Amino acid sequence: MGSAFTEVPKSPVVAKPKRSAGPDPDALPELPDLPPERRAIQVVDDRERVVDADAARARGLTIVDLSDGWAPSVFDDRVGPQGAKLSNPYRAVYTGLASDRSDGDGQPLSVGERNYLELYGIPPALSVLRHRFLVDAQLGCGSAYDPSRLVAVDEIRTWGASTEQKELARYAARGTRLEAARVAAGAPTLEALPTADARAAKEIKEQIEFQNERLAFAEAEKRLICEGLMGAGRHKTGAYDTAMRAAMLDFQQKQAVMDQADIRGGTLEALARMPLENDFLALRRVLTERAMHAGGFVEDGSVGDSASDPNTPTYLGADGTRHRVPDLATPSLDATLARLGLATPEDAVAFFRRHPRADFDTLRVAVRLPPAPEYYGAAMDLSAEIDRGDVWYDFPYDAAGVRLPQPRERFPTFTLFVKWRGERVPLVRWRTTVGGWRSELASDGQEYYRWKGSDVGPRVWRHIVAAPVWIPPPSSPLASMVKEKKVNGTYARVTNYDETGPGYLSAYGLAAAIHEEMRRGPEGATFFDNGIRTHGSFDYMSLRGRFSHGCHRLYNEQAMRLFSFVLRHRRVRAIGSIPLGFRRTFYSQGEVFEMRLPSRGFYYELDPPLPVEVLEGRIKGALTKPVSGYVPKPGVKYASPPPGVSDSPDSRAGGDGP
Repeated sequence: MGSAFTEVPKSPVVAKPKRSAGPDPDALPELPDLPPERRAIQVVDDRERVVDADAARARGLTIVDLSDGWAPSVFDDRVGPQGAKLSNPYRAVYTGLASDRSDGDGQPLSVGERNYLELYGIPPALSVLRHRFLVDAQLGCGSAYDPSRLVAVDEIRTWGASTEQKELARYAARGTRLEAARVAAGAPTLEALPTADARAAKEIKEQIEFQNERLAFAEAEKRLICEGLMGAGRHKTGAYDTAMRAAMLDFQQKQAVMDQADIRGGTLEALARMPLENDFLALRRVLTERAMHAGGFVEDGSVGDSASDPNTPTYLGADGTRHRVPDLATPSLDATLARLGLATPEDAVAFFRRHPRADFDTLRVAVRLPPAPEYYGAAMDLSAEIDRGDVWYDFPYDAAGVRLPQPRERFPTFTLFVKWRGERVPLVRWRTTVGGWRSELASDGQEYYRWKGSDVGPRVWRHIVAAPVWIPPPSSPLASMVKEKKVNGTYARVTNYDETGPGYLSAYGLAAAIHEEMRRGPEGATFFDNGIRTHGSFDYMSLRGRFSHGCHRLYNEQAMRLFSFVLRHRRVRAIGSIPLGFRRTFYSQGEVFEMRLPSRGFYYELDPPLPVEVLEGRIKGALTKPVSGYVPKPGVKYASPPPGVSDSPDSRAGGDGP
């Protein structure tokens, strides 16, 4: 379940029993006249009823928030040291994005515009899923395309416009030639065409594969058009043009498939599924997050695949026996679905039909979630470990600029532990990133390579930041600080806050923890920030093997689940928004722009700090120590020797964006 939020499952939707037969001990009496703040729902004997949320809590049930006002608890408003309310300003932006009301700048969406942001850590609100279910139930796209052709191929190769024309022309010419040979040989099919050598057999095989890909491509076109993601009038049939590429990316982001407009296996499987099945998978992912946050859970099965896996870690219970570290995500989801009476896509359609859009202003459900493991508490002894995996310090290019192979068998991983009865128990283990050789603009205006390393050794998380802000160093290219945006019906060039944040596209994602080196002296502990963070990231493809500028990236939804969990199970002080007052005026294409960053983000302080150990990993290659300073790019002529490098925290992390 560890990556279920960001990967489309390969298996179809399998209906589970809504609830086991027999008496329902958690059924509460129906009280339809309760005020909104006291209301929750339960499905009892296949009929939905309104129950008392306070009574549910008293019975040990958990209230799972289904409203459009939900956000991960890292964005909750807090109470400051003097009792003052500390409002988290990003919460309203988050809920606006999730509900398809506004964009990342807080501006209203145009009519019909949608935010497909699940891969960026913002799953759709229940009212958005309601619209999907009801529209898809009416459209009947299941009969508009042939799913068997979509799953008959492993991928559909795509190219840019000019290359595509050449490839399609080559395919057509080869097809004409092979068809003539088939007719001459009297073969009933191309597969039956006799071949004289291995080369001819390979050519026939490639032609058949290409034919199947083109058949699958035609079905993908039909599916995107029927689903309303692509207008037939703006697309040239048979071409992977701009209109279809944009529609495919929308489809992938809508279905949480990480193919970024390439048409690979995950995309083909999602295209082949009935729209309502995809909607139900999205509902499962959304309810997983809601239930996990409601329970204050983090364990998702990522430290072990199943209860039958002998490698699943265990902990010593109070009963003297060893218990497996549980996957709490799956049973939390199952319990929520059962309490809502949702076993099939058709159940979900009925649920959304009986709930008008306005219900999702306050809707909640009373659920008995799985019990928290006995190692849970308000002040858990948590720690984190980051294994850098295989690390190459060697420069990755030869003198001619040819990339040198630097294979990695072990990739970086992040593990959260709890200390329980004298041993460290792993709770989650996720893929992360570490630094490597990156291109960087130096102070002399020229680009060089620089080793962007991740600190090794003991560190601590003292501060967790919701909606963190990255401060661009003076060397940041000005071109990235301007974007085109539709304002009042017309396009204008405006200051680009996407990378700085706060926001899901920012360099530090939606939540971050600051790595600090704790140094003890005669006057107590002091802390040194070397610019490294564990943070969420919109660049979800980088979690599949690329490098960062030194920081440890997680998927945005993982970062929010992680830090929400830490804040709930550690002693913490809410500081609130930290003033920044950053202001920078710059020129771009003859226009003057101004960037203002009033806040660093919403800060929390952990007391005591949470220990983090960054392991050196396995050093590969000839060099055993990293190279300091800039290294010229092979084949580039420079006007002067490389300048010195800045060692400031902002420069070290380097704007840990794409």
